[in-house]
Amino acid sequence: MPMEIEGSKALRCDNCGKLITGKPLSFKTCCVNKPRNFCSKQCFMKWRSEWLRNQEQIKRTGNVIF
Repeated sequence: MPMEIEGSKALRCDNCGKLITGKPLSFKTCCVNKPRNFCSKQCFMKWRSEWLRNQEQIKRTGNVIF
């Protein structure tokens, strides 16, 4: 499950690509050693649902989906 982290600086949202003018929401997953930055809670929720869906597919089939 993604963990929220502090102090990450980003220019664009990893979900929608929008420029982030304020403080970004930064999350890190256990399988990716790079923080993901989001402009809003909605973008994070949308990305998280896709990420969880991919994790379930990996668990069921054993294949990595990118």
